[in-house]
Amino acid sequence: MKILFLTNHLDGDDGWSRYSVDIAQEIQSQGNEVLCLTSKRSNQNQIREIVVLREPLKYLANPIASFLVSSEITKIIQKFSPNVIHFLVEPYSTILPFLRTVSIKIFITIHGTYSYMPNTLDNNFKKIISGYFTKKIYKKINGIISVSEYTKNYLLNYLPEIEFKLKVITNGIDLIKHKIIDLHNKPQNKIKQMLFVGAIKQRKGIIEAIKALEYYKNNFSNNFIYNIIGDYNENDSYYKKITQKIRECGLENEVIFRGKVSEKELENYYKSADLFLMLPINNGKAFEGFGLVYLEANAKGVPCVGSKNCGAEEAISNNKTGYTADLKNCEEVAKKIDFILNKNYINKEDCIKWAMEHDINIKAREIIDYYDQSQDV
Repeated sequence: MKILFLTNHLDGDDGWSRYSVDIAQEIQSQGNEVLCLTSKRSNQNQIREIVVLREPLKYLANPIASFLVSSEITKIIQKFSPNVIHFLVEPYSTILPFLRTVSIKIFITIHGTYSYMPNTLDNNFKKIISGYFTKKIYKKINGIISVSEYTKNYLLNYLPEIEFKLKVITNGIDLIKHKIIDLHNKPQNKIKQMLFVGAIKQRKGIIEAIKALEYYKNNFSNNFIYNIIGDYNENDSYYKKITQKIRECGLENEVIFRGKVSEKELENYYKSADLFLMLPINNGKAFEGFGLVYLEANAKGVPCVGSKNCGAEEAISNNKTGYTADLKNCEEVAKKIDFILNKNYINKEDCIKWAMEHDINIKAREIIDYYDQSQDV
């Protein structure tokens, strides 16, 4: 089978690209021919790629940009002759109405916030344009892969008529890259190590985590460090709000920004962590569709605490690999942290088993089967 993927890039350093590189590499390793269209040259050399796209958000409610790139992509399609075109990043699907795709099956993966693109726009005129093209796109697509039931149901709130095209295939973890830890070699920390990995932005709920840590410190234990891994700008308004909240809560010695780290350093942070804490915020439009970082933590035997009312409820097996809690309830979150760090209610082996159940090779096979089973539109 020949598959043409459209994604932002294959560096694997953000949610979209991490999903893309893992899926593309695994599907290729299972004997399929893969070509990726991207917006920039990546640092990998396993997947053939052609840089032809702009940044994803450049195509939101911008049919001119979509039309202008469509002729070049059509030429690539004619030369490559794919059996499947798969949009791994939702905004690139706005190019679909301008492509010639006779006898080619079309798929899209919906991750979260951009599954229903009109909701991401503030301008009413752009909303109307986006709404028109979104309906046109989903009508033309053969199959829609949702990374969670939560994302699936979010989209169905707006387009219930496409339910028959939707299939949930949750995110998978590359267990070659994120190797399962031998628990006998996991360090025993005198000072408990909590970890956050992700973008330093409001949707990730860092301020909410800090509020919960203040309650935890005052009511359970002050024996912890919260390592925040992710690139940040000291002049960014949200970063300033975080640091102000850290000072207000008296957590200057406990909450540490580590910045962007190497893959090897990140691996070591995961290995040494006792708990992974990320409390994504759902504001009705922007939300966490799944949360692959929870699985990355689980692969190292690390239990997780996430928030309710988002895809974290599916990435975390509640009471087995960690807990989900109301992010606005500091006491509830703090109690879940206490359950893990002090009461040892979560079995590290269960975390590892959960990660293995989400191995990327299993997910890639599910996707390939879905390509085969989906009917023509």
